[in-house]
Amino acid sequence: MKLKDRVAIVFGGTSGLGEATAKAYAAEGAKVVVTGRDETDGKRIADEIKNNDQQAIFVEANVTDGAEIQAVIDKALETFGQIDILYNGAGIHDAYKTAVELEADEYDKLMAINVKAPYLAAKAVIPHFLERGKGTIINVGSQATQVAGPGGSAYVTSKHAILGFTKQLAFDFGSKGIKVNLISPGFIETPMTKGIEDERLDDIPAERTGKPEEIAALAVFLASDDSNYMHGSNVFMDGGWVLGR
Repeated sequence: MKLKDRVAIVFGGTSGLGEATAKAYAAEGAKVVVTGRDETDGKRIADEIKNNDQQAIFVEANVTDGAEIQAVIDKALETFGQIDILYNGAGIHDAYKTAVELEADEYDKLMAINVKAPYLAAKAVIPHFLERGKGTIINVGSQATQVAGPGGSAYVTSKHAILGFTKQLAFDFGSKGIKVNLISPGFIETPMTKGIEDERLDDIPAERTGKPEEIAALAVFLASDDSNYMHGSNVFMDGGWVLGR
């Protein structure tokens, strides 16, 4: 029960890594606010958590809309009275398009979800963290946080950007009790990677794809007191894929 009596907001919590993380947080004692645009899956996940005698609610939200993000924060406080953990897990891919192939509106949409949304969420929750003198933010990167190739022009740019944002948040607020770190998953079995070629497995020392539950276990560690001396860290969990890049 590493997260007993804590409240976690999981953006991008209606599938993939976010779903696994929401369930892992609840299993460790946290009260979970599952957020996303998929009401059906969001309610299903919240119900599954509650069926295990754990606490959760679903709040539908468009992560690119500051007002909707604030509404999630307000609902969390109204329901549970506090917020301890912010997990920014929403993200989309660009199908490996180059800067020439990618249309400007596609670029804007990807950057809004992958980069602007974590900023909006952090901006909304940090005042509460400052008031309490503590809080945890976990952002989600990728292999593309370090190298080119795992995506196209916009995706790689966004994942490099989220590392810089994570570092700056840690620099600005670490001394005020707010812990901020980045998870950089590798090739994980999620809806976003479905249909992507498996040839890359030849380049992964672990010789397999990762499981969402493995990333969720890392998210629990970064949300718990076990990682309290980690600030601005980029933690890869990719089976060693970046080692040969």
